[in-house]
Amino acid sequence: MSSRLFFVGLFAVAAVVACKAPSPPSNVNAGLPPALGAHALAFQRYRSPSALSVVSTPAMVTATGGRSTIVVSVGRGAISAFARPRDNKNPLPYPQLGATHAYAQWPSSGTALYALTGAIGGSGHVLSTKTKADDELTIAAVEVVNGGTVGDFKWNQVAGGNPITSLGVTTTGPATLVAFWWGDAGVEGEKTATANNGFVVIDSILESGALVQCAVATKTVSAAGTYDVTWTSTPVQGAQLWLVAVQ
Repeated sequence: MSSRLFFVGLFAVAAVVACKAPSPPSNVNAGLPPALGAHALAFQRYRSPSALSVVSTPAMVTATGGRSTIVVSVGRGAISAFARPRDNKNPLPYPQLGATHAYAQWPSSGTALYALTGAIGGSGHVLSTKTKADDELTIAAVEVVNGGTVGDFKWNQVAGGNPITSLGVTTTGPATLVAFWWGDAGVEGEKTATANNGFVVIDSILESGALVQCAVATKTVSAAGTYDVTWTSTPVQGAQLWLVAVQ
């Protein structure tokens, strides 16, 4: 997250995209358990010389036939400028889950969560969100194939120096869990973020400079239960945490 006082007069190197977008698993038939599908992350730095008014993910290959749920989280520098993400396959913006939350450390900035069930997919699937051209923004998207509903989701914010542990989500059966970590450190230095409890980090932007840092981790569970995740990062910092269970 940028510090406006620290960053006055500096311009970050152009930044637009980091991603992983694998083909969907072959088990996208009805009745099969939820599984991780395609995923992508894109970001724009604060006052980037090549800033865009719309930030888009790289193209993904997502499941066809409305057999997936796509979970999206967005973090941005200007909390007043949030706009619901859209894609090039589905006609309406993604519904928001819960409220937009400000960072305790950066009250004019924040994060939000969205999800689209029964998503129309296919090759060349791109998600995007509008932004102010001089703002910093990160958008992270995760497809859960065979996921028909968001069974539970939780948000919390933890101050640095404490265990960075999410609230627990409860499932009634097999599910894919999607965790978003939004750290609140300043612009200096490279960062790291790792997750425990069997969660695997699939995408992240942890570079130095004025941007919204983010890490995304997932875990697939085979039984009903309540699950959480604890993050470890360098430097020590607080974070906003979202945890979503798709069944």
